[in-house]
Amino acid sequence: MKKALFLLLASLLMGYVGTSFAQEAAAKAETPAAAEKPKAAAVKPQTLSGTLQSVAADKKLVVVTGASGIPFNFKVTGATKIKAGGAKAKLADLAGATGKSVSVKFLAEKKAGNIAQLIEVQ
Repeated sequence: MKKALFLLLASLLMGYVGTSFAQEAAAKAETPAAAEKPKAAAVKPQTLSGTLQSVAADKKLVVVTGASGIPFNFKVTGATKIKAGGAKAKLADLAGATGKSVSVKFLAEKKAGNIAQLIEVQ
């Protein structure tokens, strides 16, 4: 009698455990990509106004000194728009504009550094 009761309880327990594992597996299959990490937030553009300190056209680099006197380096890419006196200009054109007021709209990226989107020389 004890053996029969033990076997009955053991089979009920195995059935319950098997059912709960099946339910967990089904729940995981129904959850759409819950384990995926969300993508990092996009970097928002910033603007810095200051004085154009130097231009290294061969290195595609512009240095602007902010109002606090701290110089900031900006990388110039093919997508960077450059304006001088309201007209479209090239990076090499800015070499003669050192010492003038400038405004730079840029993306501050951790790995790539400050990427200039728009450089406007007044």
